[in-house]
Amino acid sequence: MSSVIRGTRLNKIASPEGPAPTEPRSDVLLGKLLLDAGKLTEIDVNRIAVAQRKKNLRFGEAAEHLGLVSTEDVSRALAQQFRYPYVTGDSPLDASLIAAYEPFSTAAEALRELRSQLLLRWPETQRKTLAVISPRKHSGCSHLAANLAIVFAQLGHRTLLIDANFRRPSQRGWFNTEPAAGLSDLLIGRCGLDEALVPIAPFADLKVIFAGTQPPNPQELLSRVTFRYLLETSASNFDVVILDTPPILEYSDAQIVVAAAGGCLLAARRHRTRVADIERAREKFAPTRAALLGTAIVG
Repeated sequence: MSSVIRGTRLNKIASPEGPAPTEPRSDVLLGKLLLDAGKLTEIDVNRIAVAQRKKNLRFGEAAEHLGLVSTEDVSRALAQQFRYPYVTGDSPLDASLIAAYEPFSTAAEALRELRSQLLLRWPETQRKTLAVISPRKHSGCSHLAANLAIVFAQLGHRTLLIDANFRRPSQRGWFNTEPAAGLSDLLIGRCGLDEALVPIAPFADLKVIFAGTQPPNPQELLSRVTFRYLLETSASNFDVVILDTPPILEYSDAQIVVAAAGGCLLAARRHRTRVADIERAREKFAPTRAALLGTAIVG
């Protein structure tokens, strides 16, 4: 399996309305959401209904045509109506998280295709825990892990993203959150699980455990039974667990994480990652007996 994910930084916020409503109930629901959000009044809704009939427009189009709401207002309401969360306004999330900002783009569709392939390849009896690995740094591993976590959450899967890369942790940068306790603090008993779990708006089904305090002994810390226990017990509270890892050819930490996860996805950078490194990476994680669920080529 191979999936191409473009790494272009995207700043434009998606604003599609989806398929045209075929029943009045769709318009009623959208109008109610905009009313509840304080974007419209009852008088506004009546004006929109008249404009709809005269110009044969969808509710959102008519509301925008009359200047009563913005495209962003309609996008937010539609996202609520279809229970499909994505970023439609100001957000601390990095703009390159395409699954969050451009969920209807070609790149996001590639992520959804990768998600589907992973779900098909996961054995029914195996917990859905996935270590995203790369041969060397700058292979797009961390970025891929973050975007994958978002698309699984958009599917309605309770998703946990863990930054297990103590060497160069980067998930906090993608999600731009305030410093908090993380994985290292959790593993040494400095904090509890509830303190380490960070919710990510607007994705109700996504939580992240960041790397935490950078430890002097990453390999020894990840080798503790508490790390395996964390992954085993997370299966009862989350449908999918995704782990970001350090480069497997540069640090042995990745082998420990892969072995604990039981499944892995290999990320390689187009025109940058060498085939020889990919083969060496495969050899590195082979002793872990983890299932290789696929290779993602990151553009």
